[in-house]
Amino acid sequence: MWRASLLSLVVLASTAAADPEISDAAAGDNRGRIAVQLATELEVIAKTLDIVTAKLADADGVRVQRLRAAYRVLRSPLRTAATTEDRMAAARRRAGARLLVDRDAVERSLLADEAQRLRSAHEQTVVATGKLPTIVLPTSIAAPARGTIARKFGTLEHERSRATLSRRGIDLEVEAKAPVSAPADGTVRYAGPIRGLDDGVIIEHGDYVTVIGKLGTVAIPVGTKVLRGDRIGHAARHRVYLEVRVRIGAGGIPIDPEPLLR
Repeated sequence: MWRASLLSLVVLASTAAADPEISDAAAGDNRGRIAVQLATELEVIAKTLDIVTAKLADADGVRVQRLRAAYRVLRSPLRTAATTEDRMAAARRRAGARLLVDRDAVERSLLADEAQRLRSAHEQTVVATGKLPTIVLPTSIAAPARGTIARKFGTLEHERSRATLSRRGIDLEVEAKAPVSAPADGTVRYAGPIRGLDDGVIIEHGDYVTVIGKLGTVAIPVGTKVLRGDRIGHAARHRVYLEVRVRIGAGGIPIDPEPLLR
C-alpha cells in the first residue's frame, strides 16, 4: 500500500510539472516542490509507522508472556504456615507483577496512539497530494513594506552555534516604524501576538495565507477584507517578517516568498 501511494505521488508531481495550464514559472516550481515535499513526508511517515508497528507487535508479545507470569504469581495461594518473611516476599512479588503489567499496558497504549496518529497523518498527506493539482498557487504578491531582504527563506547556519536552522519566511530590512500593507487581496483571519514575531496579521487569500509579523500594535479587526496595498499596521522596529503558506495538509506548507515579490 505504501509503495502504491508513493508511486501515485510521483505521477502527480510529474503531471503537475507538465501541465500546460501552468503558465507561471513560480507557480509551477512551487507545485513541484510541494509535491516532492509531500512525497518525502509520506515516505518518512511510512517508515516511522513500520517501526512503531514492529515495536507494538513486540510489546504485545512481551505483554502476553508478562500476563501469564503475573497470573501465576497472583493466583498462587499464600500458605498459612508460611513465615512473615515468606509472606512479605510473596507480597513483593505480587506488587512487582502488577507494576510490570501496568507499565506494559501504558507503553502499549502510547505505541498504539502513536500508530494511530501516523495513520491519520498518512491519510491527510494522501488527501493533500490529491488536492495539489487543483489548488491555485500565488504567482505574484506585493512586498508588505519598502526594504531589502535581510534574511532569506530556507535553511541557514546559526553564526554562533553552527546549528542548521529552518526559516519559513523572509525578513525585510525597513525604516523604523515603516508602514506595512497587505501583500494581496484577502480576509484577515488573525491579528495579534505571534510567538517570536511580535504582533502580526494572518491574511487568507483563497488557497494560501500570508503571515506578516514583527509589527507594532495591530488595530485591524479579524474578518476585515483587505485589498493589495491596504495599510494593516507599521513595523515594530527595523524588520518586517513575511511568510507565504499554502493551505494544504494539516498545517499548510510554506513556500519562498522572494520569487513572488514583483
